[in-house]
Amino acid sequence: MATRPGNTQRAGERIQRIRAALQKFELLCSGTLSERMMKCGKPNCRCATDPSARHGPYFEWSHMKAGKPTRCYVSAHQAQLLRKAIADYRALQKLLREWQESSERIIDAAQPPQP
Repeated sequence: MATRPGNTQRAGERIQRIRAALQKFELLCSGTLSERMMKCGKPNCRCATDPSARHGPYFEWSHMKAGKPTRCYVSAHQAQLLRKAIADYRALQKLLREWQESSERIIDAAQPPQP
């Protein structure tokens, strides 16, 4: 694949911008965060018949741990931290994909022309 010198320069500049952007991340977590309203299971409780009277919100974090799916309930404060950490993790993954693409452009350009 032939790459023009301008493309490699832009790829190098993109890598420098990505490196600078990496400094903004503090907490990183993968997974998803769900907010649930639940029934308690007591037959005389209002939540059994009235959906607007359900208990909660309860926050559930689902993620992979040691290669296995894991779910756990977290507090509202933890949920707030997790929302940002999950968003930052996804943003980081996007930046890493862009870094990889830019690296491939530079490596492709370094290949000597074939006769």
